[in-house]
Order: sequence, then C-alpha cells, then structure tokens
Amino acid sequence: MQFGMDMARNSRPAFCRDSHRERAVAEYLDYHLYPKHFQSTNRVNDKARQLAGIDLFATHKDIDGEMKIDEKAATSWAHKKDLQTFAFELQWMLGDEAMGGWFIDKERLKETTHWMCIWPRTAGQPLNLVEDIVRAEAALISVRVLRRWVRKKASNSSEFLEDMIERLRNGTEDELQWAGLRIRISRNLPEKPINLLIPRDVLRVLSEGNHWDL
Repeated sequence: MQFGMDMARNSRPAFCRDSHRERAVAEYLDYHLYPKHFQSTNRVNDKARQLAGIDLFATHKDIDGEMKIDEKAATSWAHKKDLQTFAFELQWMLGDEAMGGWFIDKERLKETTHWMCIWPRTAGQPLNLVEDIVRAEAALISVRVLRRWVRKKASNSSEFLEDMIERLRNGTEDELQWAGLRIRISRNLPEKPINLLIPRDVLRVLSEGNHWDL
C-alpha cells in the first residue's frame, strides 16, 4: 500500500492549531523532559518550519544523529478520558478540498524524523496554561519505525487505506476497522479530520524504551 496521497498542500487554518495549548505543552516538556533525558535541544520558533513538521532539533545518547521532532499532544482530552490510543492524521478538509494529513504528507515527512506523542493530564479543568498540567506521558516514535509497522499491518488487510478514507469521507459511518486498527472521522470539527488510532501500548513498544512518565 502507499501512504502518500496526491493531495494539494496548504498551511493549516488557524482553527486547527490551538497555539496556547501547544505552547503550554512545549513549556512543560522544556522543563520536565528535554533537560533530563536529552543531550541537546533547540526549539524552532519559525512558523513555516513548524508547519513543515519540525518543532525541535534534538540529540539523544541512544539515537544516532540529530532528530527533527514534531510534537503531537492530545490536548483536548487532557481533562477528559485518559486516552489509550493516539490519533495519527490521515486527511483533513480545507473548505471543499481534501488535504493529506501529517501522517502521510510526503513533503512534511521529508523533514520530520520523529514524532513526540504526548498525553497531558490536568486536575479536571481544560488545558490552557502550563500550570494546568499535573502529569504527562511522552513517547518518542521514529517516523520510519512507525510507518514500517503500519505497512506490515496493512499487508494483512484486503482493503486499501485510501478506500477506507474515502468511505468515511463520503459515507455516514464515524469509525471503521482496518488491518486490526481503528480509523475515525471527527465530523464535529471544522476540518473534519480522519485519523488512524494506534494503541498507546503499541507506541510504548515502538518507542524502543524512549517513553517517559513526567
């Protein structure tokens, strides 16, 4: 199967980037994670590079070379259910145009080497400030390793991922099973994203030991 889909790229609309929550999570990681577990970090402040999939340059003693990390956090769920999955974006809508999500965006994946998946938790209030975060889990996932794992799962399925995306986009179902994984559309959001949900315990294994309770 192919992950790359021939969809036009554009910058994400403002409603897709909850910047104050992202800043809160970034500040939390800059204090609780990176100084303690990484050799060096350099946070990217340029919006164009962030949209291209780089939030941070970093080095780690167990990983060769400099990483280009794209931070992804489940911020909207921080005060709700403690999710046991993480959503990897396959497609979203810009008006009437379908756009490739960051999990399959070929141009973006030329830059990103790792995803930092973060599950922040608050004491019950919505996440707005860094002080709201009482704990978090973070898992550093190699883009190459995760995509290889998904390809292996896909090889056991008789259905193409692209067909499942089209079925969700044009149908009435909110969730489908594919290759032993769940694919879900969030019709209540303006961009109506379609996400591949990968279990949290799988991501811990794929992190190859690079996951932390913070």
